[in-house]
Amino acid sequence: MAAPNAARAAPASAGGDPQNFERLPGAFDDSTDTANSTGEQDGALIDSRFVGLGLNACERALLDCWPLVLHPLYSRLFALGIHGDGVNGRGAFDALQVADVIFRPGSRFDFSSEVRELRGHVASVIIPLRDECGDLVDLAAWNVDGGSLALWRGAASMLGAENIFAPRLGDPLLVHETPLDWLRAGRRGVYIIDPQRAAPLLRLGEPLGVTREAHGRRLRQALTIPSPRIVVASNARAAA
Repeated sequence: MAAPNAARAAPASAGGDPQNFERLPGAFDDSTDTANSTGEQDGALIDSRFVGLGLNACERALLDCWPLVLHPLYSRLFALGIHGDGVNGRGAFDALQVADVIFRPGSRFDFSSEVRELRGHVASVIIPLRDECGDLVDLAAWNVDGGSLALWRGAASMLGAENIFAPRLGDPLLVHETPLDWLRAGRRGVYIIDPQRAAPLLRLGEPLGVTREAHGRRLRQALTIPSPRIVVASNARAAA
């Protein structure tokens, strides 16, 4: 995927030096060991993925996005109550990013840098999505204005699947009503994108928790897998 235009210069309203922001503690030099997944520089372990080694497709795509903290959307999300873990996540490649995307039918999106269409580009928040094992498997684009949420690869069924097996000390797995609620909660719990695909996974993390009875009723209906249609086959009657 092509790198963004303007060489990642921070918008004037965002402030800050993007080069300083992206620089990790301990400068990289030619002595950095790139043979292993991690190297040691000035006594600190460094994840070699930060220098572009061993990245999967989602990680490579994130490197071509704008860091949210350097984009004007950051102040809007902060005003909505999204900060801390909601912005940064809890690990490498978890931080929210911003990219121009084109929303497609079927709740999918393309990065504008990958297509040649001149219209329909929307600056959206890019949310890294992990599966129940904690692996980065997909990216979601969230339109802050309209609330639309779409997937890049279509591999994820929910936001926060990595929380299914997280320790909860007896508390239920909280299911949020909107992506905004999930981000406000510091990405704890889940937001369901595809109920039918999510249902088998959510059984592994039950009981589920909701904050409103109406949401609970809708959730029960959405997660109930309908029985298959059954008919009496004419050839079966003839054989009998």
